[in-house]
Amino acid sequence: MEKKERKVSKKYAKRYFNIVGLFLILYALFVLIFPYLFHTYMNISNSFILSDKILYFGIYFIIILFGTIIPFFMMRLYFKVDKRKLNRNVNATFVNLFVQTIVCFTLCLGLTYVSNLIFPRFGLESELLSNIGFSYSSGYLNEPLYIFMLIIVAPIIEEYAFRGVLLNTLGKFGKNFALYASAIIFAVAHISFSEMIPAFAMAITLGKTSYRYRSIKPTIIIHILFNLLLYILCIIPQTVTRYVAYGLTVTFILTIYLILSGSYQQVRIQKTHSIKNTNLLFYSTFTIILAILLMILSSVLFLIEI
Repeated sequence: MEKKERKVSKKYAKRYFNIVGLFLILYALFVLIFPYLFHTYMNISNSFILSDKILYFGIYFIIILFGTIIPFFMMRLYFKVDKRKLNRNVNATFVNLFVQTIVCFTLCLGLTYVSNLIFPRFGLESELLSNIGFSYSSGYLNEPLYIFMLIIVAPIIEEYAFRGVLLNTLGKFGKNFALYASAIIFAVAHISFSEMIPAFAMAITLGKTSYRYRSIKPTIIIHILFNLLLYILCIIPQTVTRYVAYGLTVTFILTIYLILSGSYQQVRIQKTHSIKNTNLLFYSTFTIILAILLMILSSVLFLIEI
């Protein structure tokens, strides 16, 4: 039986959520809005930076890295999130983490397919994006720095930010609330509408894994493996598409077997709340609303751009 969270007042919770929202606004401005403005300015001015891929991705690398780390590092310091909740040593085996990766990857792949059927009906068709806001185009997939950011950098900084800092910051008000609230923020932070549903499912899976091991080390490994599999899927030549379909079918069957056989162990989170109507308080907080709107705005701006 997990220990229930400490009771707090609604006034305290509102003030707490407002401060969380301020840090999320900084994140949205630095990582989602500013890169769009930067790219637009480069296009208008016809800057040489756009033709220099190394310099272009180098600048984006710095923006994404510091734009994510600084706001969430400040959040961790302000709310005094214990570092042991981030880097505690765990005894998870690679096989166990790979099983979780396969299940998570299959689930997200299925939901991505569903999203690509739903969103175009509302005029929100969009190409698949990476976690760091770059399009999966053939030009980008050949760039070493982009590949490094996609497979290594993005998983590390996103797990630090969302499963490490945000999940534990909101955990004061109940683990179940924190799990779903951080997952929603993670989902809308993806600037492609077609990615939001699978991103939400991925965040729930990784959040539960973080709770299970009380560390983000396993989630970083799973996220890296996930992005690696996604990258491999994207670079497979069109001439072997038929075999890819066969492979994905086998993966779906394997996932069903892993779940039914008990090899994949789901984590159940006890529903506890320190105050009533926690969700209503969180999503009615001005800065939280503003942060979410900024994240959605970045998705709309991307649609306009493409």
